[in-house]
Amino acid sequence: MSFGKLEEEYPEVGKWISAVTTKESTREIYLRGMGGFIAFSGLKPAEMLRIKKEGLKQGEIRTLVEDKLVEWIRSREKKYSQKTIKAEAAAVTSFLTFKGFQLPKRIAKVAGKESKELRDPEQAEVEALISYAHDLEKKTLITMMAESPCRPRVFAALRWGWLEDGWESKDIANIRLPKEFRPTESGPRKFEPIAFIGKRSIELLKRLKEQRGTVKAEDRIFPYTHTWFKQSVRRIFQRCIEEKAVRASRPEEQTLSLKSFRKYVFNAIDACRDISPEWRSMLKGRDLGVEKYYSKENIENLREVYRAKVYPRIWKHEEPTRLDRLWQQLEDWGENPAEILKEEGIKKLAGARKKIKHGGPRIWQFEYEWTDKEKEEILQERIRDILERRGSEHNGGKPFESRIVSEDELTAFLDEGWDLVKELSNGKIVIRRPLETE
Repeated sequence: MSFGKLEEEYPEVGKWISAVTTKESTREIYLRGMGGFIAFSGLKPAEMLRIKKEGLKQGEIRTLVEDKLVEWIRSREKKYSQKTIKAEAAAVTSFLTFKGFQLPKRIAKVAGKESKELRDPEQAEVEALISYAHDLEKKTLITMMAESPCRPRVFAALRWGWLEDGWESKDIANIRLPKEFRPTESGPRKFEPIAFIGKRSIELLKRLKEQRGTVKAEDRIFPYTHTWFKQSVRRIFQRCIEEKAVRASRPEEQTLSLKSFRKYVFNAIDACRDISPEWRSMLKGRDLGVEKYYSKENIENLREVYRAKVYPRIWKHEEPTRLDRLWQQLEDWGENPAEILKEEGIKKLAGARKKIKHGGPRIWQFEYEWTDKEKEEILQERIRDILERRGSEHNGGKPFESRIVSEDELTAFLDEGWDLVKELSNGKIVIRRPLETE
């Protein structure tokens, strides 16, 4: 088989190779890798895709494609260098990723050594890490890394002035990286993505800015050493394991690290099947190559792609948590849950600082960061206090949670047991249902 004719023989290969690289050297390596794997496995590209698609339907993470890939790599270990094997095996991975299929882990056994796979966090694990980050800076860092696939070097250098003008009032904000992070010529240098963050990061950054007071454009958002970055995530991860909020890494996995969050966002991008290869490359920072990619028009177009496609994948929609319901109930009554937690935090820190005189740990936080479980207990207690003051006003002394929905949403909520209260002048509808407080 002539590897140079793969593009003509298999249209799937032609579309893939044209989209992922324009460099002749990379093109040659990838085509040689794909041709070698096809010849060894007997699987044509269309058959690979069919097997992966059926595997997804059946819930099978590892399929015949992965089995054949492992066999192919091992058959080449005594004949070729580790670098060559990795490069050619990357062709198969790139092809499947381009078609929307991810290999379950790094299965390549190279030079007799099984490389540990990168810990690939799930949303629940990311949420747990954010919850157990007991100061605002670490909480902000983890949230931003979960929303933007920049390399750790970007977050270590990040300045307030890199956030676009008016970022505080946006739902999706662009991080304007300096040109040293965005080369203008193709080559081996590492490119960063056209980076965005969503409303969760924006809200935390606003709190952090308020906590700091006056900040300058050149001030770093995370003013610590590289050691702080590595240790912060590692220590929070260990705390989550001790509290059984996340599982410990398996023997074949790396510990959860800064790079894990980059992979987390990549997974969200790859899960969006209807994104063009160009947009996907720009979101990942894959050899963007020329300055035109950073044009205002492209950034605005990509912002919409991120808002509509990627961000919902990063934070998949889930039913409101108990904390959400308690928070909403207090707001419906005109209370400020954030201020309630802040007041309790001041009391908590005051008590902790007293222990310093007796040899206890030093406390530097300006604001105590509660876990979600602690927040639930505090807000639930405040709801009980309000009910005691008001007496048995509604529902035999039990509170209601309220929500304002559109007419299109009404039917679904009524099916779930909500009651219609009234229609507002703007066309929205008020609904409610009893809130459990026990």
